Amino acid sequence: MSVTKEQILDIVGRLSDERVTAIIATGATPAEVTEAFAWLTEDEYLGGQLERPLGGVVAEVYEILRAQELDQDEERTRGA
Repeated sequence: MSVTKEQILDIVGRLSDERVTAIIATGATPAEVTEAFAWLTEDEYLGGQLERPLGGVVAEVYEILRAQELDQDEERTRGA
């Protein structure tokens, strides 16, 4: 079953509507969003634990979340 907006926000916290829509469009499940978020927050350590590369829908969701994080970093830099 595809993830809902509420599930996405429960998993990752605050996220722009555009990013939520993009994640839903991937057809990701809540488990896939959770895995992508774990990859984002745990970096290389998680990859070693999973013993598999990031791929498929999880990779798509990861890139969406990563783009959000990069946008937020840029905003913080401009505000400094």
